[in-house]
Amino acid sequence: MRLLYLFPLLLVLFSCNESKKDKASAINEVLEDFSKMPDSIFNAGFELLNSIDNESFPEVMELLRNNINVTEIGAGENLISFRVQHGPLMVMSFGDSSPGTKGFSATSMSSVATLPTWLENETPNVVANKRKNRQNKKALLLAPYYWEFAEYDDPLVPLEKLKGKRNYKGGITFKANETNMAQKISLEDYASFNDYDIVHVSAHGSRTCVLKKDEIEIVRDGDSNMCYTFISSGVHYNFNNLKQVKKQISDKGYQGIYFAKSDIPGIGKFFIGPEFFRHQYTNLESKLVILSACELGQRNDLKNTFEDLMLNGQMFYWQNSVFPDDAFNAFAAMYERLLLYGETIPIAFENIPDNLKNNVPSTFKIGPIGKRDTIRTYTYLRMINQGNAMHIIEPIGFMDEKTKKELQEGTVYPFEGILEDDEPEEASFTMEFLGYTVQEMEDKGMTFSLKVDGNTVLDHISFVPDTDPNDDIEVKGGKNEKTTLVTFKSVNLKKDLKKNSSVKLEALFHFSEENYGYQMIHVSTGSSDMRIVMKGPDGTINMFFDADNYALKMTHPAENATLYSDEEGFIYMNVPGQGWIKTKMGQMAAMIANVVPMNMDFLALEPTKGSVMHKIAAFAGDITIAKLENEPRAKKLSGGIGSEKTVFIADGRVTITFDDKKRLESLVELPSSIRYYYEEQEITIPNAQIFSMPSFQ
Repeated sequence: MRLLYLFPLLLVLFSCNESKKDKASAINEVLEDFSKMPDSIFNAGFELLNSIDNESFPEVMELLRNNINVTEIGAGENLISFRVQHGPLMVMSFGDSSPGTKGFSATSMSSVATLPTWLENETPNVVANKRKNRQNKKALLLAPYYWEFAEYDDPLVPLEKLKGKRNYKGGITFKANETNMAQKISLEDYASFNDYDIVHVSAHGSRTCVLKKDEIEIVRDGDSNMCYTFISSGVHYNFNNLKQVKKQISDKGYQGIYFAKSDIPGIGKFFIGPEFFRHQYTNLESKLVILSACELGQRNDLKNTFEDLMLNGQMFYWQNSVFPDDAFNAFAAMYERLLLYGETIPIAFENIPDNLKNNVPSTFKIGPIGKRDTIRTYTYLRMINQGNAMHIIEPIGFMDEKTKKELQEGTVYPFEGILEDDEPEEASFTMEFLGYTVQEMEDKGMTFSLKVDGNTVLDHISFVPDTDPNDDIEVKGGKNEKTTLVTFKSVNLKKDLKKNSSVKLEALFHFSEENYGYQMIHVSTGSSDMRIVMKGPDGTINMFFDADNYALKMTHPAENATLYSDEEGFIYMNVPGQGWIKTKMGQMAAMIANVVPMNMDFLALEPTKGSVMHKIAAFAGDITIAKLENEPRAKKLSGGIGSEKTVFIADGRVTITFDDKKRLESLVELPSSIRYYYEEQEITIPNAQIFSMPSFQ
């Protein structure tokens, strides 16, 4: 049975005069509102479609022209659309389209439109900026023809690039039909764009134009007032239960839905036209929409629809026929700029190499129906740019001051000061700014604000240029020319922090007074004091940590030995006949590693403060739930909503447990273990003589 497809209809004909528009509206109200359409009219087109089998393109055209109930006939390069008694639009496909493209047909190149560009006076903003939980963004990636496009299906680009980026953790919805029979995508997905901040759809697309009764040449855009753009949704329906199909789309109130028969017995396919989006949405605000399919730029119906709907956002489509690998490469380059460089969408589009977005090789067919030749031409990636230029990630983030990697949620932060002493703490903050060169940030007067637990501690601070090397702001280059690392030193937090508490940090990167990048994270004041018990086959070692003076004490009962360590990195030992001595011997790392009962790669851990002994206490801040959730070698065993503890298995051998306050509780690799008890400690470091030998340095 020949593969049959359908073609969508744009109901509002912008090229018609006013009287034609009024007449069309009266008809279209019946055509598009399926709840008002009589079953007889709804079913008539399906009956004719089902009766056509194995006829050639010219034979079908002749059959339709001779059928008095057919009120409209349209044709594309390999498509025929028709209506029976003003019923739903039906489409049939004939398999002579340009092979391997993302369309059912290809057409000649229309006149080249001027590409929209980002204006210098346009203020940038960020997708989801009006949502309460704006930093946790969502992406909808639909691949209804994954079974056909395979590794070149372009939603795979954002799927791979977004999953490791802040803001999109847990917020990516990817749906793909892996076979022609699969049904992973629904019409509800196409009606849910407002639930997402990025929408990327890869499908087939094309158009037909209404023919005069005796025409055999394909109608070009300029020759007809009725050319319709459509997208194949990849959503199936039961061809043998049309009553249920009609009820399904009527109950949802969908319009702009059209119908085709597939090569699977009893299965049809839904197609959607621009009217679907126009009817479904009042507006689409602060988002990126990509409809990657052939020929969506051949008519202005889709362009006009999204220009009317988009508020502060950008939308992309292809002008003519496009090959899947070309679409994949173009969007790979754009997402690279959006995420690695943090640019706004229009700037990222401008920075796509020209050969990936303009004059991309394409084809179309020309000649009489059924006798067409393939002609080589070109296609173009088009952008609709409305309102603000949008970033798709928040172009600011908290960085670990030492590693310069992204700061993890819940980590113990190195606040400066003594907790709970009625004096405000201080802290230094390293921020990553994306999307702009230092010169651009200076020229545009961009500033930075910081809030700690809701209190503003830095207010619209200008941080570039870095003219004074001795001030409290340090500016360094990042991973590329659009990335800048800025450290704000010794910031007064204006409050005394509590021990073992959570602190909310909020960063604002001001583009203007109203528009800004935003990042929020909860960090911990950490385990101020603790007792640590290490057990192994050779006995037990106790450690005590006093956060107030960063003093650490270690006892080994079996050896009757006691060691101390201070924040400067000295280790204290009581030597018979000499008393207490202190040293910074490098070999002490190996000695301490020998008493740790587990393989923790101890020698590779560099202390941020104190000696190597302090790393065991620092595990309480270094090993966090957030880090383990992103660690492929760690498997989460518990920790759902309402559970008191969170447990991981690392490397299949080490059980790591966190208590109900998300603090590290234990590391166990039987028969060895390290357990943490958060208890008040008061440690006095003994007076000692400095002991040093050249060979020990």
